[in-house]
Amino acid sequence: MIKKNWIWFLLVCFAGNAAAQDKHPDADSIMLEVLKYRDWYGDYIREYNALVYIKGNTQVKKKNILSKYAPNYLYWDQKGDDSFIESLVKVHYTSPNYFTQEIMALNGDHLKAEDVQDRLMRFLNVNIYNSTIFNDQILMPEHKKVFKYYRFKYIASQDTLGQIIHQIQIIPKIKSQKLISGYFYIVDGSWTIYRFDIRGKWEFFKFRVETELGLYQKEFLLPHRSTITFHLNLLGNEMVNTYFSQFEYQSVNSYDKHQKPAGTNYDLSHYFSIETDSVPVVADTLFWEKQRPIPLSPYEDRLLDHSLNESQTTGSPKQSWYIAKGLTVPTNFEHNQMQYNYSGLLNPLKLAYSGWDGVVYWQQISMKKTFGDGKMLHFNPAAGFLFRDKKLYFSTPATWVFAPAKFGEFFWTFENRNQAYNSTTIQEIKQFLPDSINFDDLQLEYYQHYHTYMEAKYEISNGFLVYGGLYYDWYIPVLNKNTPELRAEFSEDATQLVEDRYRSFAPVIGLRWTPRQYYRFNGKQKEYLFSQYPTFMVEYARGISGVLKSNSYYERVEMNIQQKIPLNLLKSLHYTLAAGWFTNTESVYFADFKHFQRKNIPQSWSDPSGGTFYLLNSNWYNATDYYAQAHFMYESPFDLLRLFSKIPADIVSSRFYAGYLYMPVLPPYVELGYGVGNFVGNANVFVSFKRGKYEAIGLKFAFELSL
Repeated sequence: MIKKNWIWFLLVCFAGNAAAQDKHPDADSIMLEVLKYRDWYGDYIREYNALVYIKGNTQVKKKNILSKYAPNYLYWDQKGDDSFIESLVKVHYTSPNYFTQEIMALNGDHLKAEDVQDRLMRFLNVNIYNSTIFNDQILMPEHKKVFKYYRFKYIASQDTLGQIIHQIQIIPKIKSQKLISGYFYIVDGSWTIYRFDIRGKWEFFKFRVETELGLYQKEFLLPHRSTITFHLNLLGNEMVNTYFSQFEYQSVNSYDKHQKPAGTNYDLSHYFSIETDSVPVVADTLFWEKQRPIPLSPYEDRLLDHSLNESQTTGSPKQSWYIAKGLTVPTNFEHNQMQYNYSGLLNPLKLAYSGWDGVVYWQQISMKKTFGDGKMLHFNPAAGFLFRDKKLYFSTPATWVFAPAKFGEFFWTFENRNQAYNSTTIQEIKQFLPDSINFDDLQLEYYQHYHTYMEAKYEISNGFLVYGGLYYDWYIPVLNKNTPELRAEFSEDATQLVEDRYRSFAPVIGLRWTPRQYYRFNGKQKEYLFSQYPTFMVEYARGISGVLKSNSYYERVEMNIQQKIPLNLLKSLHYTLAAGWFTNTESVYFADFKHFQRKNIPQSWSDPSGGTFYLLNSNWYNATDYYAQAHFMYESPFDLLRLFSKIPADIVSSRFYAGYLYMPVLPPYVELGYGVGNFVGNANVFVSFKRGKYEAIGLKFAFELSL
């Protein structure tokens, strides 16, 4: 009887314990508590200065011949050996998510300095209570609408320093580089995040960030130590970067309810990353022994000795190797105090395709020299070959920055544009019903268009710039063998068939204004960042006959309004409204507008929408003496992609396009489009309509990796 009672007692205890375990707190409820205090904790630390010690090593697990030609954004050096680096970085933080860092000292493989500055600090500088991290690349589970994208699972609890810590697993509902997985460790009662272990993918790398934050007083809510790992496995090459960092805080400014709010300061120079002009290499053994919070392991000691010996014996990579590498991948290097960037002569990533232009292959090179006072000389030519038209387009922009703090610049370029026809044809086109126009039947006389201009601009006040310059265009007739009167004589003497050549000399003046423009100084160069208001532009040009053989007289006016409106959760809306017209056209002229023209060299996907219709016949761009257009682009990391669970995780953004064009010779023309893209490239589909009726459909694809 006693034995039975003991058995019954043990069964009851076991069942009670099991029931107690099943009654652990709900993960969603805990996350709701975290969200309740998110804004308070996220803004509690207003500012801090810290000295961060970082040590890291690179383990090359597999490599082949392709590793020698790895592009710079893979942070793989020429030899592809294991290496070690340590550094001291000064970090300044200002709420809510602004970081400035400066490398104070570096030891080991100095070729990895770019890795520390360009990549590691992006993952180290994190306000975990912000809705986005890593320079707005990742959506954090710290937003009120986060349950649309994440689900949470309770794992366990533990007692740490007298506090109950709940471990919550973060599980993304869809595959996306904008989302992370991992664990939050949350303090019961205060609902602060004590530790986080998150994983995801950034460009070609898988990453893992493990960070411990302070619990009490001085280091409350502040990162204390971190371990960051990057894993690259690409084309038979595998590399693992592991970094450890520890913070030492020099000053911390937390929330003070008695502190008066500061006025608006549009200068955000102290809130963004800064770059050092040179790498401050310090090889003093005693110096680093004092700075290291923990000693190096024997493995790290061996790597450090190897890195120092290699740098002393081999020095910098040979310039010939940089040139050879530049034939196949985008690369950059310095030579004779000049910075060079080249897209790669045989780089397949410089291919693009669109339904109208067909396959395009283009090249870019950048040569830049910066002087001690911030002045800069920059030459950035580009060329693109359209295989369908067998046409080479080129541009040779050169810029001299003479007043870097006031956007004082001189600019010059020489380029060719689409073949054009002159204004005498516009009257002929107006006689046709728009739907019946066939440009092939019109037997248009086309002209090769070459364009050059010199321009200067200067900032009068913050956000308000004035610019002016001189435009010069010349038009050389193109022989049309299909024209009846030319066909018979074409084989005799083609040069005698064409006599008319047109030239246009036009002074130009313009204004650009963005109210309440935020900016920063990168060194001595002022850079515009963002504004909550639109940018307004107006430009006036007047063609003058008789100057440099100019035989065109006209006036051209164009106006443009554009804005990017940030929405919640990494979403944004871009819009562009533009109009232009020619007046006082007392002679033959060419209706070439500045904000309404076809772009033959592919543009970056990060450029704002506006000015281009992807399916519009290029002949329409010269068919009118005035136009009005509107472009809208809505960008989101998910949207339609959320409906498809098997969409590749590498897609990081999707876009909806809508464009409207009005010209007197064309019925209302509309283009709608949808595209997806990431850091590698983008693919888009467009559909066009005339008077609400379907017109055409076309695809566009371009690689995004560039200089």
